[in-house]
Amino acid sequence: MASTIASEEARRPQGTERTRKFQFRWAAAAIAILVFFAGALFFYLRPMSVADAIARTRLRFAGIHSRYAQVGPYRIHYFVGGHGKPLLLIHGLGARSEDWAAEIPGYAKHGFRVYAIDLLGSGRSSRPDIAYSIGQQAEMVHGFLNAMQVQRADIAGWSMGGWVALEYTLAHQQRVDRLVLMDSAGFLFESDYPPDVFAPKTPQQLDQLTALLTPNPEHLPAFVTRDVLRRIHQNAPVIHRMVQTMLTGQDLLDGRLVDIHVPVLIVWGAQDALIPPSSGEQMHKEMPQSVLEFYQGCGHIAPVTCASRIVPHVRQFLLSRPPMSGGTYQY
Repeated sequence: MASTIASEEARRPQGTERTRKFQFRWAAAAIAILVFFAGALFFYLRPMSVADAIARTRLRFAGIHSRYAQVGPYRIHYFVGGHGKPLLLIHGLGARSEDWAAEIPGYAKHGFRVYAIDLLGSGRSSRPDIAYSIGQQAEMVHGFLNAMQVQRADIAGWSMGGWVALEYTLAHQQRVDRLVLMDSAGFLFESDYPPDVFAPKTPQQLDQLTALLTPNPEHLPAFVTRDVLRRIHQNAPVIHRMVQTMLTGQDLLDGRLVDIHVPVLIVWGAQDALIPPSSGEQMHKEMPQSVLEFYQGCGHIAPVTCASRIVPHVRQFLLSRPPMSGGTYQY
């Protein structure tokens, strides 16, 4: 009888231990399920934030870091990485430094110290109560390069960023080594889309903008469209100011580019429906030392959709000795 009792007492802790292990595993599984569904819910509500986090993580793994600089009264966000020639990347209207994510590593790993900035009113930079003119943005760029202690740099500008880069070059040409313009704004041209196309409020208006940006637009799920429109709505006041100051024509470049003498590469999506390829041809005409390249199958967002084709040619242009000059090419 005594041995039976002892045997039962010996088995009791083992059963308790098994119960505890079961409870622990059940709790761990429950937590994992909750985390999964919480993540899924967050992705459903804020898919653009998840996409941003993925892009920034990839940049960090590529040695590209997020930083801030004080430029006068403004706090300017930028990405920086790589070693070698300073290369400044300037994004376009309604865009951010993250939009260069497809190109930044391709420069940072091949001889460049890359700086990709958020313009005033964009991304994570300051949003002051100003007109957001091209001239104001160009002077901010000047202050940023001074803050980085960069005396001379290659500069690449995309869309409105190309306009800013050209305005900066006209004012500070001695600080620019080579210039790359990607589907650049700045010239007067006829268009049949309204100015408010840049700040869509409905899915239909977003589809209209997307069709202007790429010749092969992808259909976005409804929850992604909703989040894109939410983000655009947050930026709409600044976008409207930028558009209005551009529409005044005070900073138009027509007839002014003859004063630019640095080597210039003009890159254009052959199917750009937002800024016509004829603008690129006019820029090439005013800067005869420039090289003009058209990329077939690419639209206004060629630096994203066609980055693998564009980056090697841009690197070749920036690194070639003597600099490439003149000519029009199709790719």
